[in-house]
Amino acid sequence: MARYARLTTCAWGPRKTAGDPVAGNVRQACDMIDRAAQDGGDIICLSELFAHCHLSKEEQLARAEAIPGPITDTIGEKARHHRCYITVGMYERHQDRVYNSVALLDRTGQVAGVYRKVYPTPEALASGTIPGTETPVFETDFGRVGFAICWDLHFLDVLQGLAEKDVQLIVWPSMYQGGFQLRMWAYLAGAYVVSAWPGNICEIIDMNAYPLASTNYGCPIVSADVNFDRQVFLRCTARDKWAAIREAYGKHIDMELMHAQGTFSIASKTDEISADAIGREFDLATRNAYYAACRQQRKDALVDV
Repeated sequence: MARYARLTTCAWGPRKTAGDPVAGNVRQACDMIDRAAQDGGDIICLSELFAHCHLSKEEQLARAEAIPGPITDTIGEKARHHRCYITVGMYERHQDRVYNSVALLDRTGQVAGVYRKVYPTPEALASGTIPGTETPVFETDFGRVGFAICWDLHFLDVLQGLAEKDVQLIVWPSMYQGGFQLRMWAYLAGAYVVSAWPGNICEIIDMNAYPLASTNYGCPIVSADVNFDRQVFLRCTARDKWAAIREAYGKHIDMELMHAQGTFSIASKTDEISADAIGREFDLATRNAYYAACRQQRKDALVDV
């Protein structure tokens, strides 16, 4: 069944202002959220650690807050007002540990999930940031959302952890642009990817790895409408079934062939059928499921070698 959502990202970082830096950062974040909400997005994505900018490393760790806490409560009011999900990058204090975290706030302003950066930089580790150990995926009313933060992009075990949980949207708050690695992650996970960093170019990337929208020097906020009732399959496993699928569903689906990558995707445009149901009807394994089966077959083949 068609399940559309609008993804919004912001190429934004708070300016240094007079007074308390954390309060100033959060106040500017609320202003940016108000601007971004004019696009009518279902999720607004903000950059890494924006809540604790313009503090020394020692001050950042000292000012780390619990989740939920004052920072997420304040921004949660904006999520509730605009009826959207919002990502909040901040230092989180949990018991006696400090994490580089991103909180996902739901449409009521409540914390729907927390991701803790699995790979802080060596400098961050040396200064006392504790690495996270999990790659959770959170259910939203439009799809399954997971996160990676900045330096995580270099480590495929983070990506694999998300892909194994059938992530549909990966939000990547960061301090740098990411470049072609973001497209690689989108392709390998079969998921939409949204980057959010304080520089000029943030991207929304299709699950087939091409850019859907990007911010630029004159436009720091950008949105894209995507369909979460969509699956990616391998061309070699279903080439002889394409005609039958089109004959059965025709105008009610979008089929997109990515010839060079050897994949194709099916998206439902109607409430009458889902991409998953079409996959079951025609015995199609999703690309990630097929790869998992291939890995298991390889292990089995090596047992007696």
